[in-house]
Amino acid sequence: MDKSSHHAFTVGISSGNSDWAGDTLVFPTVIYSEGTGYNPSTGIFTAPTAGTYVFYVSVQSANRKYLWLDIVLNGSSKVRATAYYSSGSSVHINQTGTNLVILHLLTGDRVWVKRYAGVGYYSNNVPSTTFSGFKLN
Repeated sequence: MDKSSHHAFTVGISSGNSDWAGDTLVFPTVIYSEGTGYNPSTGIFTAPTAGTYVFYVSVQSANRKYLWLDIVLNGSSKVRATAYYSSGSSVHINQTGTNLVILHLLTGDRVWVKRYAGVGYYSNNVPSTTFSGFKLN
């Protein structure tokens, strides 16, 4: 079996940042990587080969914050994950938002996670804010 067309990754963030208000969310901790494509310095996956790919994001909100994250293809938002703290509760609650998208990519297409609204995220040494992708065979 030719493994040159197998591309899969799971990446995360190993600490929280309750004040983060950036554009692209960079996941520097590589948990699994097969093939090429994901750059842990930029947070961007660049498709090494054309095909059908699956992407998944999971984000935990920072305490008393909310965050909306989009999975983006070449600058166009495709799906959104929303995590927010319920202001009616006095208990420390980290809400989790997730979403998954199946996309047909051409060689060189770029996919990343972008902040749509909100501020801050929670994660720790075993990442709870993560991004994954893989190519279907």
